[in-house]
Amino acid sequence: MKLKNIYLVSMALLAGLFAACDDNDVENFDNQVFINAKAMTSNVLLKNTVSNTEGSFRISMARPEKQDVTLSLKADLSLVSTYNATYYDTAEALPESHYTIETPQATILAGAVVSDDITVSFQNLTELDREKVYVLPVTVDQASIGILKSAGTMYYVLKGAALINTVPDITKNLVYVTWTNPDVANNLNKLTAEALIRVNKFDKMLTSIMGIEGKFLLRIGDAGIPQNQLQVATSNGNVSDESLAIPTGEWTHIAVTYDADASNITIYINGKNMLEASKNCGPVNWGQTRTDEGNGFWIGHSYNRDRWLEGNISEVRIWNRILTKEEINAKDHFYQVEPDAEGLVSYWKFDEGAGTAIHDYSGNENHATAVEPLTWNQVELPAPAK
Repeated sequence: MKLKNIYLVSMALLAGLFAACDDNDVENFDNQVFINAKAMTSNVLLKNTVSNTEGSFRISMARPEKQDVTLSLKADLSLVSTYNATYYDTAEALPESHYTIETPQATILAGAVVSDDITVSFQNLTELDREKVYVLPVTVDQASIGILKSAGTMYYVLKGAALINTVPDITKNLVYVTWTNPDVANNLNKLTAEALIRVNKFDKMLTSIMGIEGKFLLRIGDAGIPQNQLQVATSNGNVSDESLAIPTGEWTHIAVTYDADASNITIYINGKNMLEASKNCGPVNWGQTRTDEGNGFWIGHSYNRDRWLEGNISEVRIWNRILTKEEINAKDHFYQVEPDAEGLVSYWKFDEGAGTAIHDYSGNENHATAVEPLTWNQVELPAPAK
């Protein structure tokens, strides 16, 4: 039985009290205070970038009193076990250093039935372990009239938020970059290119991810290879292998490193080193804005518009150094990196949620634009553990 059901049962009990009383004896039933909320739980999502936040609720009663009703609230950590028993969970009590009940006393004025907001502040949240679940039970401790115990506690549940919440579908679309500062992506003797994609289907010869046709391009499929096989196409030949199959309907992280000095290309799929090949095509120059002929650096496009990526894309990055296998497989690396990370020269998260403008989070102001309106999808990445 979930806590929100407890609340519904409580409301049903109150309704029953009214139904049981006629107009003559409505004054005789026991008036009680209770938490006025849609549910007796409230989620606080832990994000790497949010240290402080707050929550609020109100206290109500069934009918007004002739005098002010005073009440007090407290954190009752002994009720964490009640939460765990109800949800079959293993939540921990939220440490005292991470919360403050800003309004530990409240009043429902004579003639009214609802209090002002009860505010609970949360602080230093970035210090908490996002892999854990924390609970803060805030309960009505005392009141000058009765307390409806079944609706007398608000459970604040703190847990890790998804790192990616929205992504675009770029089916039949294409994205170009306006290189305000092109030097950061030119003359790259060493580079790492990354993208997080989810392809819905492969039904054409070529699918484009990112790069410049005829120069250095990450794409899937080609004449003579399967439509779902990843390929790095360069000015000095292509690199591919049957081991580089990209699944449909699954989020897949792709990382390609290129070292001109060492004449090496390494391809990772979901952090696994799938292929190393000897290849030297000289320095890569990706800092080229599109022309009317379609040349330049694109995401989801190469040569012509028939080579779009049918599905979603996120976390597109260009680095001017070789990321190690350990860095690529670092915790949450597929889903986010620090914008000021060493060597990160372009970073399009594709998380805007509206419009066609795509922000460059690297600080180099090389923003991108979708040619057609984007369809934005809600996601939860990484997916929560089951």
